[in-house]
Amino acid sequence: MSSKNQDLKATVDLVLETLPPVWDRIRFNLRSAGTGKLGVTLEQFHTLRHIRKGYQSVRSLAEKRQVSAPAVSQAVETLVKKGLVTRRQEGEDRRCVLLELTPYASEVLDANYEENRAWMTEKMGGLTVAELGELRTAMEILKRAFATEESARKG
Repeated sequence: MSSKNQDLKATVDLVLETLPPVWDRIRFNLRSAGTGKLGVTLEQFHTLRHIRKGYQSVRSLAEKRQVSAPAVSQAVETLVKKGLVTRRQEGEDRRCVLLELTPYASEVLDANYEENRAWMTEKMGGLTVAELGELRTAMEILKRAFATEESARKG
């Protein structure tokens, strides 16, 4: 095996060994704070997060989450009753309903993301300036290596 192939294999193995547990810990921290503060299930939290990202219809949420539209509708109905999501009719077609987060839900999600950033800052606070630079470079390299065609065109 060539030196590059050995380096490639070792790098792939290290990425597979490192990223999943790090990402799992970040997601756990974000999810547990979000579900606790909003009093929602994990499924409902995901729905809120995707509405925040711009998925504003039941159909687009169902496609993104790869779940049935009725399941998303049920989650949305619960979120509406909890005062976390509003529905707004778009245009003349009564079937076209846009979903939006309420100001309260947006505030809680914003605070949740900021708390997660603070937690990550604490975890990474012991790194040297050089290590932080190396980590940023590594993240940019990974982002570029795994970019989809669409994101590569945008970026």
